[in-house]
Amino acid sequence: MVQSLFGVGVLLLGTPWMLMLGMSFSATLQLLLPISLTISLLQLSKCYHYVDRTILRRIVIFTLPAIGVALWASTHWSPPLEVFVALVVLTFSLQDRLGFIRSILDRLLEFQRTYMTVMGLVHGASNLGGSMLTAFAFGKGLDRYVSRATIVAGYSLFAIVQLITLYLAGEEWQIDFDAGASLMVSGAITFWFTERYVFPRFDAKKYRTGLEVLLITTGVLLLLNSF
Repeated sequence: MVQSLFGVGVLLLGTPWMLMLGMSFSATLQLLLPISLTISLLQLSKCYHYVDRTILRRIVIFTLPAIGVALWASTHWSPPLEVFVALVVLTFSLQDRLGFIRSILDRLLEFQRTYMTVMGLVHGASNLGGSMLTAFAFGKGLDRYVSRATIVAGYSLFAIVQLITLYLAGEEWQIDFDAGASLMVSGAITFWFTERYVFPRFDAKKYRTGLEVLLITTGVLLLLNSF
């Protein structure tokens, strides 16, 4: 439901929990990526005309190659990036509350190419780049329709590149097909329900507040996981 509302959620919240429950990073990707991609493609079919094409073009050029390289490397070594990502998303979440953070982030977002590349490296190595993508959209102050559509488009490309990289890396598929298929169907049903009955109730203010809460929740969860 969170991903259906904001464009991210299955990987962002699911990855720390699956790792804490003892699943390997590769198995976690195999479990969550198909669910996430199913929801993203359903969302994209309805909101693709709102996508900010300038941002998406930079994601394609700078983020996707970095995801492939980092994910390939993470099949041998996965660096502990939870604290770094937590600090980034918590900082973005406070921009509406603290003026000096808003000023710092305005300067940071001037270096979009660097940010996009780092985001790709983080996502490939930890599956947590979605929080940085959400933080970026939050920081840009995009309209809720443009924000969600752009996040969804980027997230869909993230998942496709990850699945291709896993295949090329020769990773053995560890998730039962029937279980994976049933979870994808569950994701599709949840999206239909959320899109029909929940998202229309979110005005711009509620949507931005929801993004803020999502970022804070993610940051706290990652800090708890790291310690």
